Amino acid sequence: MKECGYLSHTFVTHFYSVNKRSDWDFILSEKYSFISRFLGPYLAFSASLLKYDVFFISFNGYFIGNTPMRYFQSLFFKLAKKKVVVIPFGSDGFVYKNIRSTSILHALMISYPQLSRKQKLISKDVEYWIKNADLVIPGVMGPEGLGRWDVLAPSSLVLDLKKWIPTRKNCTADGINETVVVAHSPNHRGAKGTEFILDAIDTLKNEGLKIELKLLEKVSNDIVRDVMSQKVDILVEQIIFTSHGLSGLEGMASGLPTISNMEDETYTLPMRRWSFLNECPIVSASPETIVDVLRKLVKRPKLRSHLGRASREYVEKYLGFDSAQFLFSNVLDYLYGKKDSLINLYHPILGDYVNRSPKIDHPLVKNQIVEE
Repeated sequence: MKECGYLSHTFVTHFYSVNKRSDWDFILSEKYSFISRFLGPYLAFSASLLKYDVFFISFNGYFIGNTPMRYFQSLFFKLAKKKVVVIPFGSDGFVYKNIRSTSILHALMISYPQLSRKQKLISKDVEYWIKNADLVIPGVMGPEGLGRWDVLAPSSLVLDLKKWIPTRKNCTADGINETVVVAHSPNHRGAKGTEFILDAIDTLKNEGLKIELKLLEKVSNDIVRDVMSQKVDILVEQIIFTSHGLSGLEGMASGLPTISNMEDETYTLPMRRWSFLNECPIVSASPETIVDVLRKLVKRPKLRSHLGRASREYVEKYLGFDSAQFLFSNVLDYLYGKKDSLINLYHPILGDYVNRSPKIDHPLVKNQIVEE
């Protein structure tokens, strides 16, 4: 957004070890190190009201979301004539009793059991911002009982594609003449279905296929980027949640055939019908099909090559900085009355952006491999 001429900053309370300090403009504890941790959030909130016009937040709110003033935030924003856009990241918006997929619910119970005890509080925060936000962009979380989305897109995640380059590895291995290398990068194994992926690799090895797994766990983004650009043939992101996350986006940006679960039409059908999911070249797999899907990709290097090219093209079209500038420029136009609605922003017939460039050419049908 800075390249478009906007004053734009990222401002967070903290960051995780897989990131670098340089990924963020401001850190709360650094910027207000001269006062107590109790007063810092209040000062950051107040100072931001004087400096910024539009706030992109999660359902957790903005700095004072964990204070007694949490349900006064919208009032303060409105009194200051500021705009608020909510983009959830996961745990801020998952109210377990509202989740439609029992498989997703169970995976969350494995990796995030503590959130099942906070459903009332999370639900209250979600309802508060669903009512008071100027815009909500939930991505694939929309069907999870939120009851509102103003932009329909499979993902609002983006990458700096100057940093993520397509793989330089020669894509000729077929598991017989050479070893095929599969990467998996879980942050929480239960939520990703890691045990099923590990078992699938062992099954294929026992069949006699030459296949190697690189488990990229608790390593920095720089290491993940280097490994995927030089040493990997296939990325398995996750096989439980419908849709893809950041790891899947990184795999596609690296020009790799990428596997995620895309099976539940409760989530995917609206994204195919009214958005651009049909162009997505991610290969769908579940715990029940991962062995078969991996076997097909391992044995067919030409298919992997085609999917890898399509994956990079998809990211360049929809999930890079150019597409983010398109989305957020339209968001700002809407917030200031220059557009009446964004509900058809990515409509495959009515949407301008989808048809600015050719549809992504890939061989999948509803993200499934078609038999030769």
